[in-house]
Amino acid sequence: MPTSSDRVTRRVSPPSQQRGAVGVFMIISLLLLVPILALAINIGQLYYAQRDLEKQATLAALSAVQVASGCANDGTPGLLAAVTAEVTRIIVINSNGDPATAPATVVTGINGFPGVEIGRIVSTSGLRVFSSLPENDPRITAVRVNLTRPQPTPFLIPFNAIFGGGLLYASATAQQAAQGFFNVGSGLLSVDGGLVNGLLGALLCAPGDAACQASIASLNVLDSRQGLIDTQVSLGELALALGVTVEDLSDPLTLAALTPVLPDVLGGLATSLGDGASDSVVALLQGLANAASNPNSVPIGQLLGAINGIGGDTPVVNLFDLLIALGQASVADPDGITPLPLDLDLDVPGVASVNTFLTVLEPPRLGMGRAGEAEARTSQIRLQVRVEAGTLLSGLQAAIEGLLSGLLNLLGTLLGLNTSVAILPTALNIGVDVNVAGGAARLDQLRCPTSGSADPVASLSASTATATVAVGSFTGAAASAPALNTGSNSFPLARVSIDATCVGLRGPFGNCLGLNLGSTVLNVGLGLTGVGVGATGFSPLAPVTEFTPSIPVNPRTPPIFNADGVSPNPPVAANPQTIASPTSVDLSLDLTSSQTGSGLVGILSGLVANLLTGITNLLDPLLDLVNGLATALIDPLLSLLGIQLGSATVTMTSVQTAQPILVSTCLPGTAACP
Repeated sequence: MPTSSDRVTRRVSPPSQQRGAVGVFMIISLLLLVPILALAINIGQLYYAQRDLEKQATLAALSAVQVASGCANDGTPGLLAAVTAEVTRIIVINSNGDPATAPATVVTGINGFPGVEIGRIVSTSGLRVFSSLPENDPRITAVRVNLTRPQPTPFLIPFNAIFGGGLLYASATAQQAAQGFFNVGSGLLSVDGGLVNGLLGALLCAPGDAACQASIASLNVLDSRQGLIDTQVSLGELALALGVTVEDLSDPLTLAALTPVLPDVLGGLATSLGDGASDSVVALLQGLANAASNPNSVPIGQLLGAINGIGGDTPVVNLFDLLIALGQASVADPDGITPLPLDLDLDVPGVASVNTFLTVLEPPRLGMGRAGEAEARTSQIRLQVRVEAGTLLSGLQAAIEGLLSGLLNLLGTLLGLNTSVAILPTALNIGVDVNVAGGAARLDQLRCPTSGSADPVASLSASTATATVAVGSFTGAAASAPALNTGSNSFPLARVSIDATCVGLRGPFGNCLGLNLGSTVLNVGLGLTGVGVGATGFSPLAPVTEFTPSIPVNPRTPPIFNADGVSPNPPVAANPQTIASPTSVDLSLDLTSSQTGSGLVGILSGLVANLLTGITNLLDPLLDLVNGLATALIDPLLSLLGIQLGSATVTMTSVQTAQPILVSTCLPGTAACP
């Protein structure tokens, strides 16, 4: 056991001394916490300063893009100065008077990129990136705002070496797309069913495919045409028919590579329209798809152009115009080498046979896109008509000689007139060429709906088509579409010579003992006259202000406004609208004559007039045929192709307006922001 001497005595400190030790510990702890707290405060300062800068960039970009896109003004894309002014205004509102966040301090740019940029969003390797554009470029739909500011002053001076003197960066890219959809064409026109069948047969059938032509002719296209016009095709339905998505159509590379064959497109449309068309229209469309044998691909990109993120529910074109446009695109020949024979029955038995050919130099284009960029145009075409009237020549000489004999017998055989008739051409071939440069319409301005106006306002302009009409003769078979000889305005038919220098007796040496009434040579020909139709240039149209909002199937799709006045609805005040006065293609084929020599006197002077009257009566069926081509063939056929010479009818279809959206916050010039 331990003894008392082994015990250790422990002395306990009084309570007052213990409290002192705790105080020292607390002081040491506080000294350690102060820098930690200051560090947290400094980090918080940086965080909130960065967030505030990012907020300013975002708000400025979202507001400024409305100016850049034209949605905040009259539809005209804003200039860089106006966009910069809007950025400055937003930053002033959100700076709360802090000099560190004033526009002059923060709108300084990043990595050599300016503080405010205007441009558009493009797709690169599957990424949506900003691409700058110069001001006045009609493709501007996006704004990028690049802001910098000094880091806030650290809470404790010693931390200045760590947190002070640096810069904070923030960038925001916003986009707003307001787009319109419209078309330029002839509007409704009642035409002969054979003309419709002949045109569709040429566009949908392979060359020389008689079975396809017969199948097209058997379909009731004319009776269903109104139904085709009344059926509006949306971009989503067209994309489905092509086997792609609307997003695919927004990709320029995909769009350029999209070249399906025409029968597949027609069959796809018959399926994709579904409940959007009547049973008769779908059945007709499927019948056309089954009959079509055109092996050519359809360059979809030439018809649509840049899509730029358009919603799939947006109606873009009526089905009839789309059918004609698809067919024209598939047969377009920029070199004009391959004319298409149109199976049209215009022959006049016993008088003339008629061959008609169509060459599509450039297909039409559907109008869709943003203001200042979107343009619709009708096709550029060459229409050739070749008339073979050789059967008229066989009876022309006999008819002239019969007229001469009958008239001269009235004067008695003692007059002793010498007459001769020469038929000059080997064949009576007359042709007409109509070269048409299509009309066009542009979307000049598009104002988005505002609190004061629930509907958008679309301003368009249009120009009429130009045409040159040439009438001439040709050699060779009409079925081969030979070129015209247009070197002369007259096509010579016959030469009639009348010699009356010795009317009466002649002496034994051949000398004339009678009257000298002179002589004449009568040249008879056809006058060939064509006239050009000039363009009016772009003329502004009345603004389209009447729209009906449409609820998109996809709630994320931007709002769609369908224009009032589109078939089958009745027209409204400014939709559709036509500029200029209709001017038909003008051509004529008249009988002409010229005389040489000393001329005839007395009753012989009336011989010329009687001859011309007789020849005119003989050629009247030919004259009527050629003079009537404009009314019977050229004007209706051009109308089917959407072309109206001397005038242009423009129809606004719909408008899609998107809210400004934030596309990206990456910093320009960094690896994450190409």
